[in-house]
Amino acid sequence: MVDMAKVADVVLLMIDGNFGFEMETMEFLNVLAATGMPGNVFGILTHLDLFRKPQALRDAKRRLKRRLWSELYQGAHLFYLSGVLNGRYPDREIHNLSRYLSVMKNPRPLIWRNTHPFSVIDSYRDITHPTK
Repeated sequence: MVDMAKVADVVLLMIDGNFGFEMETMEFLNVLAATGMPGNVFGILTHLDLFRKPQALRDAKRRLKRRLWSELYQGAHLFYLSGVLNGRYPDREIHNLSRYLSVMKNPRPLIWRNTHPFSVIDSYRDITHPTK
């Protein structure tokens, strides 16, 4: 989590709309703030199909949006994915999200990242011959 926070240009936070913010999400936001908050941090609410009443859905969206704004900044973008149908999110919602990501401006450069070169290693394999 710390490694990703140091090199991220765009952050998409997947938030379970039925549950709310989890501890890991809040920890990741704190790590982002400590390493230099990238300019493009977005929230994506999922599992919105689990709400039975429209009023409960509106209240949850409003509550989670205000919480995200208090953690990031006023006006932070929050996208909504209603639910999974046949193993996929609805095409229109994914299309809207991808269109927004494709036309957004490049993020501002992070001073911390420019002064501290960093790379993320996904896997490491030791190929040295074992000694006898």
